[in-house]
Amino acid sequence: MSKYIQQAQCLDEVLRLRSSLLEKYQKSIRPVRDYRDGITVYLNVALRQITDLYWKDEYLQWNKTEYGGISSIMFPSREIWIPDIYLYNNVDEQSDGGLQPGTNVKVTSEGEVSWLTPSSFTSSCKIDIGPFPYDQQHCILHFGSWTHTGVQVDLQNASAAADLSDFADNGEWWLLGMPVSREEKFYSCCPEPYPNLKFSIDLKRRPMFYFFNLVLPCLILLLINPLVFYLPPDSGERMGFCMTILLALVVFLQLVSESLPKTSDNIPLIGKFFAGTIFLLGLTAMANIIILHLYYRRPGSKEVPSIIRKIFLVYLAKIFCFTKASDHDDDGKGVVDSTDTLKISNPFLDVTQMFPFGGSAPNSPDPGSRDYGTWDCSGRVRRKEPPRVTFNLEAMQTNSLIYLKEILRAVNVIVKDIREQRADENVELEWRDVAMILDRVALFFVIVATVALSMAILLFSGL
Repeated sequence: MSKYIQQAQCLDEVLRLRSSLLEKYQKSIRPVRDYRDGITVYLNVALRQITDLYWKDEYLQWNKTEYGGISSIMFPSREIWIPDIYLYNNVDEQSDGGLQPGTNVKVTSEGEVSWLTPSSFTSSCKIDIGPFPYDQQHCILHFGSWTHTGVQVDLQNASAAADLSDFADNGEWWLLGMPVSREEKFYSCCPEPYPNLKFSIDLKRRPMFYFFNLVLPCLILLLINPLVFYLPPDSGERMGFCMTILLALVVFLQLVSESLPKTSDNIPLIGKFFAGTIFLLGLTAMANIIILHLYYRRPGSKEVPSIIRKIFLVYLAKIFCFTKASDHDDDGKGVVDSTDTLKISNPFLDVTQMFPFGGSAPNSPDPGSRDYGTWDCSGRVRRKEPPRVTFNLEAMQTNSLIYLKEILRAVNVIVKDIREQRADENVELEWRDVAMILDRVALFFVIVATVALSMAILLFSGL
């Protein structure tokens, strides 16, 4: 029975204390007895809530001995004065960024007021996506009094950093820390300073997701790109290979752009990497177009200019240890190109040397005549000397010369065709040599650019 009596007496003391404290209390007036004095408000923030907001209220003090030893009492936050602390960079349309009254306020006999209020804020944050996906972000929560100057309400930080003990790990970000800094700002309207607290949320992105899903496929396509120069030009697959890789990278770039905030302040690192890779693939495709154009020169093309022949077929051929195909065709040139036309040293042949009868030729006997000789008395045949027939040697030489000139003309035409064909083939071979040397030069520069781009992205990422 005595226990209930004590509880009732304690309740009476609390009611008497509340009535005494709030009898002449005005919550709209700063709780200082001298209006010229200031009040210091201490603010401490955890990542999920404002964990500690306390100040000293001079009107909420009492002698514990006069009220049954009561050392602290709870008030609804709407009944007493609370500081007008607002989030300056608030962007929440449903809230004004201020501390919303609702929870109780604890007051001690010395007048110390402590308010633990759960609050949710949405603030603006400038994002630097330059190093994306290896970026670090610093988001600022900017708290300060909305109407009171620093002379009236001095806002101080309760600790050097926010409380992070209740923070749950995030799959995309590492929380590096949440330091707090205090600054005093002067405005043109008032000579008094306006103190404010800046809580910096320091975040670092976890890059593994973006590396394995975006960067690594791009690196593989970039390393495959130089292999296009190992495809023979006759295969007809070079341009298709280049275009396939180029289209794949364009698709990856679209995926990257969709996952980034829309900003034109800077270009993210991964965007620069994709742009550099696409630019390199474009140069590779352009180089292959030029190489194929030179490799498939049509018959009758112009000869290789002397300066190109000197640069490619002399200097670059030695640097890249290239064996020219046109050199193997030079051995057979002398057979045809030694003389412009075929000539006969003595076209007037001595036709009499062809016959054993000293410049005359026998006439063919008539097939129907059998007068080849007479029979003597012994039955042996006595042959007659073959008749001698003379002919005009000068006319025969003239006819032979005509026939020889016709033969020579036909031979010269054939030789000219062969020579032109050989010349065209040699020009084609020289252009092919230029194309293949250019192919090796392009391969060298593409490999160097590929290694440079790959090392840049890997070194910057710190992997």
